[in-house]
Amino acid sequence: MSVVTDSDQKPANRPSSNTVKKYVFMVLLALLTFGLTGLGAIVVMFALSTLRAGRDSAASHGISGINSSRLGGVAIVITFLLFVVGMLMLSSYTPGVVRDVTFLHLWSTVFVCVILGGVEDIKADLLTPYFRIIVKLLTFGFFLWTTPNVIPSSIGIPGIDYLLSHAWIAWGLCTLFCVGFINAFNMADGANGLIPGVVTIAFGIFFLEYGRPAEGVLFFACLMFLIFNVVSGWFFLGDMGSYGFGALLVGYGLLGVAEGDFSAGFMASLLSYPCIDFLVSVIRRMRKGRSPFQADNGHLHNRLYGFYAQKFKSRVMPNSLAGLTISGGSSGVCLIIYLLDWIPIESNTWFGIFGIQFAVYLIALSRLRST
Repeated sequence: MSVVTDSDQKPANRPSSNTVKKYVFMVLLALLTFGLTGLGAIVVMFALSTLRAGRDSAASHGISGINSSRLGGVAIVITFLLFVVGMLMLSSYTPGVVRDVTFLHLWSTVFVCVILGGVEDIKADLLTPYFRIIVKLLTFGFFLWTTPNVIPSSIGIPGIDYLLSHAWIAWGLCTLFCVGFINAFNMADGANGLIPGVVTIAFGIFFLEYGRPAEGVLFFACLMFLIFNVVSGWFFLGDMGSYGFGALLVGYGLLGVAEGDFSAGFMASLLSYPCIDFLVSVIRRMRKGRSPFQADNGHLHNRLYGFYAQKFKSRVMPNSLAGLTISGGSSGVCLIIYLLDWIPIESNTWFGIFGIQFAVYLIALSRLRST
């Protein structure tokens, strides 16, 4: 494949001084966090970011000042697989998909979503939105039907708990919830460091809770991508990344709640921004007589980007600041509360934190102008 030579992004022959500074900064961060392994991941991501396949123009998201690549999900998948293969070759590690049928079904579902998103990244609009929704509904319907232990029997909300006590209703509700969550994740993937920040924090917490190699590798891959995404702005997750991580997180969330590892309120608070932004965006569009899934620039991250763009002339900094502000102010707050052990992870008090996050979102949205 050919290599990008856009002078405003990554000149192939003589990089600008600003580009060189980005190279050096990313390399230093990678070395400081994970040494040569981190450096290797950055090199893989840089190589993929130069390909013409899966490229988007700066105007496609209404929030970027430079052209970027949709192959961030591909980069994370490659980094994850290389790390897992290395563990298999150098240790006695046995993947969870081999040991536990639940994880086999979960990762098979994630794989379908990854392929679905990958097709869209390589050839936009090749698959219609309705086809993608039907495939996701069938995939998650089959997953939850064959793995009923993933469906929670209660989440601490009386009305919903009553519905979850009926197997068929619980299956239908959870299937719809899973598909809606993935769409919410995909819709929020715009600002640098937003969804990457959320997933990095989530897998960091999962690794601290479970201590399993898979969560550790996912945390590593996400952190390396976060560094590359925020510093350069050359990458974003794309549909492969957002579909894959959305499927993985909703699967982890349902299973964790069903097994009592943490409360539904905790997961709601941890993943609050995609859920709240999706709900508010759908309502906003329907009130205007538009399709609830039609893209617009009314998201909070778009408005926050417009605010930062007035203060900083950089083509990358306003985007990255918008994403980090939101991921840090939502999932990051949960991380701090979790690390300081202020609220038990199994407590329904987290629903109160989610309510505060919802209120803050609405206040911020009302005070920032739409771009």
